[in-house]
Amino acid sequence: MKGLKYFGLGLALVATVAGPMAAVVHAQVDPTGQRVNWAQAQAVDFGALRSHLAAQNWQAADAETRRILDPWLHPGGNILGTPLATNIPPEVLQTLDRLWVEASDGRFGFSVQQKIWQEVRDQNPADSTVAAKVFGDRVGWTRPPGVEDPTVVAGDWLTEMEINHSLNAPVGHLPWAGVSWAQISKLMSVESCGSCTIDAMYVQGERFNQYLPILYNWVETALDLALPAAGSWQQPQLARTIDLKSLYPESQCPIRTTASAISPNGAVLAIGSYSYERGCPTPGESALALWNARRGNRIVTLHRGPALEALSQGTPAQEPAGQGDRIVGDVANAVAFTSDSQYVAAGMSYGVVRLWSTTTGEQVRLLEGHRYAVRAIAIGPTGQTLASASADHTIKLWNWQTGQLLQTIPLQAADGMVHSLRFSPNGQSLVTATDQNTLQLWDVPTGRLVRTLVNRAGNGIPPLPMAFSPDSNTLATGDADNSLKLWNAATGARQLTLTGHSAPIRHLAYSPNGEQLATSDGTTARLWHLPTRETLHTLTLNQSAGHPIQPTNLGEVAFSPDGQTLATSTLLLPLIESEPIPRQGITLWSVATGQPLSQIHNVGPFQFSPYGEFLLAQGQQAQLWQPYSRLVQ
Repeated sequence: MKGLKYFGLGLALVATVAGPMAAVVHAQVDPTGQRVNWAQAQAVDFGALRSHLAAQNWQAADAETRRILDPWLHPGGNILGTPLATNIPPEVLQTLDRLWVEASDGRFGFSVQQKIWQEVRDQNPADSTVAAKVFGDRVGWTRPPGVEDPTVVAGDWLTEMEINHSLNAPVGHLPWAGVSWAQISKLMSVESCGSCTIDAMYVQGERFNQYLPILYNWVETALDLALPAAGSWQQPQLARTIDLKSLYPESQCPIRTTASAISPNGAVLAIGSYSYERGCPTPGESALALWNARRGNRIVTLHRGPALEALSQGTPAQEPAGQGDRIVGDVANAVAFTSDSQYVAAGMSYGVVRLWSTTTGEQVRLLEGHRYAVRAIAIGPTGQTLASASADHTIKLWNWQTGQLLQTIPLQAADGMVHSLRFSPNGQSLVTATDQNTLQLWDVPTGRLVRTLVNRAGNGIPPLPMAFSPDSNTLATGDADNSLKLWNAATGARQLTLTGHSAPIRHLAYSPNGEQLATSDGTTARLWHLPTRETLHTLTLNQSAGHPIQPTNLGEVAFSPDGQTLATSTLLLPLIESEPIPRQGITLWSVATGQPLSQIHNVGPFQFSPYGEFLLAQGQQAQLWQPYSRLVQ
């Protein structure tokens, strides 16, 4: 089967047919059969199996194979349910098969058994139970005529003690697909259990009829699958989960993230959050904490305080009139690391910027001067400049090392309040965006307004995005006319307008080499090749088109640091749900081909770490996803 791909969260197989009339055929394996997430699986040590097979200790190798497979086949140790064959990762099945085939010179192994199964299934297409019995006869798993059952539960199928662990066994005899006699004996030894004998008879008999068809159908598929390359995002793995609930052990309120940042060295996460909802019985709380990105544990809680709505704020007010739905108290609205990862700054709801040491957790600086809440901050990548934007309609430039206020830039109230700001990579320019969709370019050394790029496009459209090119020469922005505009980052002169989106662009990102630009309007993403001004790929972001419920897609896009993968916000249907409703998720795409690689469900905002070791995705919990790493040791 050519072009088969699989996603780590629930199985989705896509067969691509080559040729001028190429079509895409979707073959879905029942996702209800997969209850274990491969992305969270631990690496499997095959050392013991290799040793047993090298010594031709077939009995020990058979038992070790069952030990390896049991966690996937019987989650939680439930041997009474139908074994979940589709849980088994293809990499594990491929490795097991290769080791058995090589050690037995082609006599044993899953691929050997699958060929026999296909033959008997073709001969008995109408009845899988008959096919299972014929298969058992062929591989020597069933009791020959005239041979008595040494137990009261075995029936037609041999027990573990009767399996022939030698090369003289029939072709396909090993590895055996049954349950060890120790497990069956334990099942029958339960006192006062009237059904335990019946349960044991099922495990030793009827279980084969249900299991074998599923197993060998999956073996046929899994053995043909091409495994992802190590380090690719074709099968992301959930490495760690950040437990924000641990910050609020007594709270009964929902927990929401206000801001997050990854340190430039990729070692530390800063996450600001609060636990509050109107009508919640416990008081609102807020916190800012640092987390170890490699272990997922909390390093230090930098700040704790209350959280409440601005409509209930006291005196002095933290938010101006008309902002009553904003969360105030001691909330970290924005966070940013210094370029050396040694310090982290937070713009607070009570109008100050605080800086802490990431190594000691001690506060090292307090920048005061804003009248209202600090909505956004950014730290210059090459120097000592920190920019803060407040609901008081000012931007302040600070020397964060000394605490000196360098510039106060007043803004027109009609232009709105700044919600985001970005330094150019060379630190010479600053771009700001407001809640009225006014986009402005500023000269950092002088604090001078270079140009208003988009003037009061209004709050009836999503916030317009902006991003500097890696070489600092160009600024890309969205506009109210659905276009992508490129500007000279030094002079503000418009260089290029690209059209193609049918709605305002929600997010955009440059590739690391600056030759490509990704844009998203929430429904469609486009990958632009800037030297030729052409669209390389158009990506559909709504998996649930036609569904009566259509949430608003966040529309985020981000390139992996190596530029080979593009992550986009996507509306995805849940894998296992009787009446699925589209939910926010992430699709990872190949930049080269524009084809989907994998999907991550039930997460919202995301960002790649600076060196691509992980992807931070935020949902009900903060999740750290890693590119594919081998399950086989």
